[in-house]
Amino acid sequence: MSATPHPSPSANPGKNPGPNQWELRLRRLVDSALGAALGGLFYASWAVAVNWDSGPQRAFEIGAVHWCMSAFLTYTGTAVMRWFYSLGGQPPYSALLACCGGLGFTYSLLISVHSAIGTPHIALTLAAGVIPTFAFCCSYAVMLARTSPVLNQESQA
Repeated sequence: MSATPHPSPSANPGKNPGPNQWELRLRRLVDSALGAALGGLFYASWAVAVNWDSGPQRAFEIGAVHWCMSAFLTYTGTAVMRWFYSLGGQPPYSALLACCGGLGFTYSLLISVHSAIGTPHIALTLAAGVIPTFAFCCSYAVMLARTSPVLNQESQA
């Protein structure tokens, strides 16, 4: 299941040379349950730390819930972003739509769940994740634009 080798950029001046093998492997990891579980660890640790004043047991409960949400969001969020990407048509518009859709999905769910479980510091709990989440959604949208054509060809072969 190897992708066809990509020509050097000088072979096709002005053309995108396409993704390299590292990008394809990263895309597969990010789309997997393992990638989602690993990604949730950072956010869960932060949730425990900022809610420690509520007591260790409550802080770990909030951290566990936040880890579950983060892993779920990473796994399903990438699927949501792929769906939004498929609606966009041209890659620049598809990537923008995927990024905005992913951010909307993520923060709608995070705020709703933390409100439902009574997290005392919702804004502080989510603050550490704003920049990484924005960066993830932007970079994943770009990764979709670069890797989707190759992965679509592989799935049809």
